[in-house]
Formats: sequence, structure tokens, C-alpha cells
Amino acid sequence: MNPKISIVVPIYNTEKYLPDCIESLLKQTHQNLEIILVDDGSKDHSGKIADDYAKKDKRIKVIHQKNAGQSTARNVGLNKASGDYVSFIDSDDAISPNFYEEHLKKYTDDTALTVCGAHYKKLKLNTSSDVYTCPLRARRKHESKKAYILYLLAIDGRMYWSVNKLFRTDIAKKCTFDKNLKFAEDTKFVLHYLNKAPGEIAFVLRPLYIYNFGTETSTIRSTATIWKNWQISYNDLKAWLGPHPTLREKFWLHTVHLRWRVSYVRSKRRAKQ
Repeated sequence: MNPKISIVVPIYNTEKYLPDCIESLLKQTHQNLEIILVDDGSKDHSGKIADDYAKKDKRIKVIHQKNAGQSTARNVGLNKASGDYVSFIDSDDAISPNFYEEHLKKYTDDTALTVCGAHYKKLKLNTSSDVYTCPLRARRKHESKKAYILYLLAIDGRMYWSVNKLFRTDIAKKCTFDKNLKFAEDTKFVLHYLNKAPGEIAFVLRPLYIYNFGTETSTIRSTATIWKNWQISYNDLKAWLGPHPTLREKFWLHTVHLRWRVSYVRSKRRAKQ
């Protein structure tokens, strides 16, 4: 078995980081890749960098479009994906050489999604740490899938991203990133994907995604300091859960809400630093 993996990379003004990102994709131990670079109207040399790499490796496809936002760029790339699996990598980040090899090891016929840890680099502070590598319990026998997902959202942050995961392409194509959201659009996509994907979540307990926090194009810090954004995301979460949650689902929903309030306060503090 040598499954094909499509990699969607939305790009906007990341010329400083883009070469490292693309190089990390080309150096993967799993080589059956389709790399889709979506230049979302970059005003720097990002588009040219993408084109130059495409000339060197036939696995790379470049799409140039007018600036429409990261979610639209991801949707465009997802629509073009032809692999058995698909992943989303941000153009100012990178991945370890065995990222896809380790994810594929976890996939079985009963796997809905694989999730790995991350190497979290705070560029301005010049510090780094490994996160999301501790084991989490599996779903219990009589536990609903939604209750289990809410538990995961309450425990730590590994479920919130789309970039540390490997999705089944046929199911991912039934979902879209909400282009109207500027905050937590990743989470909304993951939740809707899991609604449609049969099977269980498998965890890769290694820091395989290299997340560069503090790049010039990062909008996470500013959007996280607006409580309205958290409230919109929470309303989306309640809508995803449905009108008649169980007591266990209500408990974990409340716990997630408390976690988000704490995260909001921390975001406000970080913004002042």
C-alpha cells in the first residue's frame, strides 16, 4: 500500500518562511504526495517562490488567485485534491520528515482521523516546547462520539487545529472551511468532518508539526482578544451538538466554555506583553 496524500498550503505574504515549509514537505519519508500551493494574492515574492519549486518537482501544483482569505484558499486546494488522504499545512510553519509516515501508521479501516503533537516555537521569545504529546483515553464503550469530542476539546488544544491532522479526502470534500470566520474556522471544520467520518480518532504522540508562533502574518493573537469571536465559536459548537444533548454532553460543553474563558483572558494578557 502506498496511499497518495494531498497537501494543501494556503499562502499569503510568507516569503520568509515558505522555502522552509516547502522543503519540509519535499523531505518527507512518505513520498507519494500531491502538494497544492494556493497563492492567495500575495504581494511579496511568495508566488514566484511557489512557481520556482513547481518547476523543480512535478508533485507541486500552484494555484494563483485574488486575495480571498485563508479559508477560501484551503477550500480551493481541497477541491483540487486527488489523494486518498489530505492535510492542511500553513505556509509559515513546517513539519517533521516523518509526519505522514507516522500518521499513516495509525490509520486502520476504523480510523476517522489522526492527530499529532506539535513543536511550538515562540519566535520573538526564542523559546520552544513540545505540546500535545501526552496520551489521552480512548472513547468509552457507552460514550457518545460527541461527548468524547467535547472531552477532548476540554482537556487540551490538540483538536482545535486542522494542521496537525490527516483527513480522509472523500469525507473532507464534503466539508468546507467557513470563509466568514476569522477565528476558530479550523475547529468548525474538524467538528463537521468528525460528524461525517465513521470510526475513531487516533493519536500520534509525537511533536511532528512545527508551529511558528509570532510570524508577521499571524492573526491568532488579535482575533483571540475579542470575546465576540469566542462567543460565535461557542454558538457554533452548541449548534453542532444539537438541540437535545445528554447530561454528559452538557457537562463537557460547560467545561469547554470555562476553558475558553480562561483562554480569552490569557490572550488579553499576552497581547499586552
